[in-house]
Amino acid sequence: MSLTSLIPTGGEFCVLRAQVVDSLIACCDGDSALLYLYLVRKGPSFDEREALRTLGMTRDRYDRAVHTLTSLHLVSTPTETQQKRPDPSAHPPRYTAAEMRARREGDHRFASVCQTAEMVLGRTLTEAQLRTLMNAYEHLGLPADVLIDLLTWLHREKGVVSRRDIEEQAYLWADMGIFTAEAASEFLARREAEKPLMDSMLRALDMAGRDPAPEEYRYLSGFIRQGFDAEAVGLAKERMYARLGKFSWKYLKGILDSWHQKGIHTAAEITAVEPGLRQPQPAPQAKSAPPSNGANLSDWERDWLEEFNAMNKKEGNSHGV
Repeated sequence: MSLTSLIPTGGEFCVLRAQVVDSLIACCDGDSALLYLYLVRKGPSFDEREALRTLGMTRDRYDRAVHTLTSLHLVSTPTETQQKRPDPSAHPPRYTAAEMRARREGDHRFASVCQTAEMVLGRTLTEAQLRTLMNAYEHLGLPADVLIDLLTWLHREKGVVSRRDIEEQAYLWADMGIFTAEAASEFLARREAEKPLMDSMLRALDMAGRDPAPEEYRYLSGFIRQGFDAEAVGLAKERMYARLGKFSWKYLKGILDSWHQKGIHTAAEITAVEPGLRQPQPAPQAKSAPPSNGANLSDWERDWLEEFNAMNKKEGNSHGV
């Protein structure tokens, strides 16, 4: 995210134009004003995850604030393909055994996290497991009470918990802006309430019988918050395979976003607007590439297909195709 106009940032003084201040006052939204001030103060060094932690905002509050500021044309946001989420494959600081031991011995809060993890895992922590906790606590900035809630919830949900489970959920919680016990409680309550509908959506997407991965959870939870049900998601899947010929979460989200903007969320509303869609059918065999015919495609679909084809061409050239 970046400011749409040049404003002096950092240093001893931060300057706001009167027109910007008037817009922030008129919108009557404290989160939006706070986020804008933080963005002005940080300038090029702005980091989304750090903003969530510093401002004490959950992902929902943050996204609403960004939407308001974007609507006021005070900030610009990157496209989804440009946005970066916390990546478990990225290399966090490489904590030494001595550093981790010193933190556990000298920080009673982190020691409590380690003790909870050993109860959950049923064994003394290995160096790799301790490093995962240290990364979540130190690098991601999840407080001890939040990490304890995370570990307790994982144990209750899965029984047998792996280091990978802890790592994936820590990145998800940090990305969702869960940095307080209150935010953790609200998130877990919402997740429990969403579970039946989310399971139905997974069945509609031919993914029944398993829990969604963190990235899948982000998409599904977003669909639920937009007001879609499993049948609507199944219709979106049908259109996705008809247009694209393969599964893509981004493309599926694009379809549902376009329906959300039109104010249609149920199967009856969707089929009334797009009569060619009927009850979801079994997914066809995936094709190697999406259809090249741009007829009857929305503008966003044409842009997406152009990007898709360009990416495939680039990958093909890199492999000597």
